[in-house]
Amino acid sequence: MSTIEKFRAAGIVTRIATALVLAAALIGARVMGGWYIAALVALIAVVGMGEFLFMFQPSGGWGMKILGLLLGAGYVAVASFLPNYPLAPAVGVCFLITALYALICWSREKTLDPLRRAAVMMCGIVYVPVLLAPAIHFNCWEQLLIVLVPAVSDMFAYFAGVCFGAHKIWPSVSPKKSIEGSIVGLLAAVAASCTLGYFCGKAPIACFAVLGLVMGVMAQLGDFFESALKRAVNVKDSSRLLPGHGGVLDRLDSITFCAGTYAAASAYFPFF
Repeated sequence: MSTIEKFRAAGIVTRIATALVLAAALIGARVMGGWYIAALVALIAVVGMGEFLFMFQPSGGWGMKILGLLLGAGYVAVASFLPNYPLAPAVGVCFLITALYALICWSREKTLDPLRRAAVMMCGIVYVPVLLAPAIHFNCWEQLLIVLVPAVSDMFAYFAGVCFGAHKIWPSVSPKKSIEGSIVGLLAAVAASCTLGYFCGKAPIACFAVLGLVMGVMAQLGDFFESALKRAVNVKDSSRLLPGHGGVLDRLDSITFCAGTYAAASAYFPFF
């Protein structure tokens, strides 16, 4: 199969069209600013978490799904309206409510199922809303960074993998990803971070190079993590909401890990 045929088989035109629509929505929210960006992040977080919950329990389990979505939305609301509030207590409240849900359900069912559902719900809260919420208060360059680095890394890794990828990097988790694509993706992440840092940052370029490398690694780990989740429940995509891309969670997998990584790094070192 030729390279062009491989791109056609992967639905590259549909993927690009959907990506452009998503980019337009992000740019529009950023331009309008204020609560528009907070509302967009909240919507993305809640939809992504909903996909996470439905992946693990496609039917039934409505108590877990509704409570999980309410807790996820509540966490994002606290992060939005109380920017100076320490979020660790909010995570603790989510855990306590989840534990109470598990206890009540277990008292009726007397099986491990309620504990599994509670674990899934708490993991979903941490995986999407908790990791994504700090982005609400990032400045425009920081928000661009956590979207641009994983997007550029993923795009270059994808094209490099299709064109000359020959050695699988982790076939038991993601059979199509190659070592060659991973290396090119990391180089692209470093280049994207350094470019943004050169024009808009305050830290030395060397710091942005290290940041790009770390975020590139985390972006790929986020991709692998979601691939493992999907293989565990035997689904191809988290949903069919985005043509050519699958679901919102399929687009968030790298961004959530990058947002959490940058939030931790920027708390100790100012980049912008």
